[in-house]
Amino acid sequence: MKKRILLIALCVIFTLGMTVSMTACGGGGSDESAITFWTHNDEPTWNESYQNVVDSYMEEHPDVTINIESFPYDEYESKVQTALMSDEGGADIYELWGGWAVDFAPAGVLEPVPDELQDEVIEESYPNTYGSLMSDDVLYGIPLEFNIECGGLIVNNNVMKEAGVEVPTTWDELKAAAEKGTVKDGDKVKVKGFDFVNWDGVMYLWTSMILSQGDNYLNDDGTINVTSDAAKKAWEELASMASGDNAVTNLSGLDDGSDIEGYQELYTNEAMMVPRGPWCLNEGIQEFGLEYGKDYSYVAMPFYGPEKKFAAETGWSLAVASGLSEEKDAIAKDFMAYFYQDEVLGQHDIACGLIPAKKSVAQDPEFVKGFPYAEPLVGILDGVQYIGPFNTDIFKEKVNEAFSAYCKGGQSTDECLAGLEKTLNKALFK
Repeated sequence: MKKRILLIALCVIFTLGMTVSMTACGGGGSDESAITFWTHNDEPTWNESYQNVVDSYMEEHPDVTINIESFPYDEYESKVQTALMSDEGGADIYELWGGWAVDFAPAGVLEPVPDELQDEVIEESYPNTYGSLMSDDVLYGIPLEFNIECGGLIVNNNVMKEAGVEVPTTWDELKAAAEKGTVKDGDKVKVKGFDFVNWDGVMYLWTSMILSQGDNYLNDDGTINVTSDAAKKAWEELASMASGDNAVTNLSGLDDGSDIEGYQELYTNEAMMVPRGPWCLNEGIQEFGLEYGKDYSYVAMPFYGPEKKFAAETGWSLAVASGLSEEKDAIAKDFMAYFYQDEVLGQHDIACGLIPAKKSVAQDPEFVKGFPYAEPLVGILDGVQYIGPFNTDIFKEKVNEAFSAYCKGGQSTDECLAGLEKTLNKALFK
C-alpha cells in the first residue's frame, strides 16, 4: 500500500515538470545504466504485475536497475507521443497500445526487435497481436496480449432468469432473448437486453458480422470497403437493435458522455447481455460485490453468419526506444525477451485479465485453468483477422459518429455507408 501511494505521489510531481523516477526493489546498476520503463497506471493489478516482473528480472540480474514510471491513461498517449516523436526524452522501454504503434513503428523512434526474437514472435503469436508493430517486414516491439472484444458475452443471470430466457447459442436466439429481456418505460429503455453500443462495441461487432458472412471490410490493397451487401445488411441489423420500436438498447453509450459502460450497467441489473473482452470481468466482483457464476457469467457469443471470424487490433505491447547507449539497449532488449517467456507472459496475462498473444500460452490447459474466463474464447482465436495497418481510434470514431447519426434518421443506408467509406479512407490513408 505504501509503495502504491508513493507511486501516485511521484507521478503527480513528474507531471508538474520535475524529474522523478521510482526505482523497483533491488537492483545495483549505476544511474547511467538504469532503465526507465513507462506504463499507464489506471489498472492496479497491472501495476502490481509489472512490478513483479521487474523485480523477478532484477533478482536474476543483480547488476541491473529498472525504474517504473506510471501515468494516468488519459494523458499517457500524449506523453508517449511527445517523448518519442519530439525526441524530448522519456523512457527506455515503453508500454505501448498497438493502435499507437502503427504511427511509431515506421518513424524510426523505436528499436527493431532482435532477429531471433522477431522470428519467435511471428511464428508463435497470433497475427493481430503484432500487426501494428510491423513496418516493412521489421518488428518494433513484442505483444503482451491478444486484444479481443468480440466473441465473449457477459450475461446477467438474474435478469435472464426474470425474463425467462436461456443463454443464446444462435444469432436468432440472441435477438429473441434480447427483445424479451428489454424493459421499457414508454420510449425509455430501463433494462437493455443486448447492449453493444460503446466506443469499441459497434465497430467490433459490425466488422465481425461482415467477416462472418464470408465478406470483408478491407479491399485487397488494405483500404476500407463498407458498401458491400454484407456491410449494409449488418449495419441495418445493428441499427434496428439500437433504435426504433424493437430496440434492445439505446445510443447512450456513444451520446451521453458518461463514463459508465454497458458492462457496468449489467452489474447493476440495467443490462442483460453485453459483448466485451474478459478484462472487465473481475470488476463485477471487486467493485460491485457480485458473485461470478451466480450473478453473472461469461459465455460464447453467437456469430451473425456461418463463419466464426472477427477482427482484432494489436493491444498492449512493449517497445524499446531508439538512440539508447549500447549498454541500455542490450538490457532493454533482454528484458523484452525475458517478458516474452511463456511462464512470465502467462502469469502477467492472468493477473491482468488478458488473453495471451502467444498461441502456446493461450491454448495451454493450465492457462485456462488459472484464468477460466478465457474458456469461451480460446476456441475461436484462429478466426481472427488483423484489423488493419491504421489508427484504430480514428476508425472507431468515424464508425461511431456515422452509426449514431444513422440511427437518428435522415440518411439511407447507401448514402450513410458511402459517406463513411469515403471519410475513413481519407482519414486513415492520408
